Amino acid sequence: MVPIRRFILLARALRRSERGIAVPTAMMALIASFGLASVAVMSTVDVQQGTKRDHDSKEAIAAADAGASIALLRLNRFLPSLSATHPCIGPSGESQTPSGGWCPSTAPEQVGNAAYSYRISAFAGSGMVEVVSVGSSGAVSRRVNVSLIAGTPKNIFAKERLIGQDRIEITGTQTRIETDIGTNGDIVTSGGPTICGNDRHGVGKTGPTPSCGKQKTEGNQPLPPISPPSNIETVNDNCRLSQTCTGAKAGQVDTYSKKVSSKNPWEGEARKIDIASKEQLTMGGAIYWVCQLEVQGKLYMPAKTAVQIFVRPPNECNLSSGAVQVNIGSQAVVESSSYNPAQGLYEIPSIYVLGDGEVKMDGAPKSENEVMIYAPYSHVDLGGSADWTGMIAARTLKVHGNPFVTSDPNLKLPEINLASLFQRTRYVECTGATASPPNASC
Repeated sequence: MVPIRRFILLARALRRSERGIAVPTAMMALIASFGLASVAVMSTVDVQQGTKRDHDSKEAIAAADAGASIALLRLNRFLPSLSATHPCIGPSGESQTPSGGWCPSTAPEQVGNAAYSYRISAFAGSGMVEVVSVGSSGAVSRRVNVSLIAGTPKNIFAKERLIGQDRIEITGTQTRIETDIGTNGDIVTSGGPTICGNDRHGVGKTGPTPSCGKQKTEGNQPLPPISPPSNIETVNDNCRLSQTCTGAKAGQVDTYSKKVSSKNPWEGEARKIDIASKEQLTMGGAIYWVCQLEVQGKLYMPAKTAVQIFVRPPNECNLSSGAVQVNIGSQAVVESSSYNPAQGLYEIPSIYVLGDGEVKMDGAPKSENEVMIYAPYSHVDLGGSADWTGMIAARTLKVHGNPFVTSDPNLKLPEINLASLFQRTRYVECTGATASPPNASC
């Protein structure tokens, strides 16, 4: 009985004792703490993943917006090259072939840690295009659709009548300009010339403050190329110069005050109009297709005529780049009886220089001259002390000596239009990163 009693007493003692309880208590606390910590860690991981996703999403949409803006910038830069026959222009101005009404996608371009690429709808001549830009960051892609429209084209001389696309230089103490001028570069002056007209210099460039209360502005506008008549090679009035017109134009002859020779007023082999000093050529034709125009006497355009002289590029005339192709000498005059405001006549001779040959203009001192010169790839040098009424546009322009340059708002403008820049008309974010066609789900 004794062992049994001892066992019972031992069991009663163990039941009342608290020895050993710390271990399970500690284990339970540890498990509870681990559980709470796991919840916090999982929550933190979820938050970090959400933050990363949100960051990538914001970067992707920003990249898509950047792509759409770059597309707009490039379209406006190469707008003169865009047409129904050339509906796609690449990032560097290269011609592209559309497919399914869309131009090829651009290669991905980096912007920060994100990238973008875009596609532009083929230009159909309506002035409207669509841009779909895709931005990506990490594993996130976003897509936006932007609609663009170009406004009504404006004539190149609608506002400014003296234009030097890349630079204008004006010198001379008595030089006076009474018309609006414009360039994408700097307007450089010296000697105190008078500019009594609004002047526009290029973005980030400089120019003088004009006189007469006129304004100085900033902006860029490229000169569009020249498009001569498609049949000008065979349909022109050159034969009037040699007085050998036959067929339908027989008897239609330009008159020359001096006896006609193999060189005056027309050098057929060189395709050169050469008006000798103190002589006069009366030009009654419509379109001339020449390599050079040399005026040392008078070029006269009679009333009710509209003379257009197209000057071929130097490489088509066995001339070097930069060769003088139009030269109006120091005793020369360019006169138009089709310009007579009192009778409501506002036609002046038009000279179009297709290549990069130089144009030199002096004119007899204090003589009155009327002419339009459009030479988007050429340098025009206007010197002397003659009076000029008309319009001039060139790649670069230098005015020196003491000329007086003005214009008439009623002058008949040449058919050379500036395409208005594209502007946004609609912006929307699309569903999904890719689609066919590119603007689906937008």
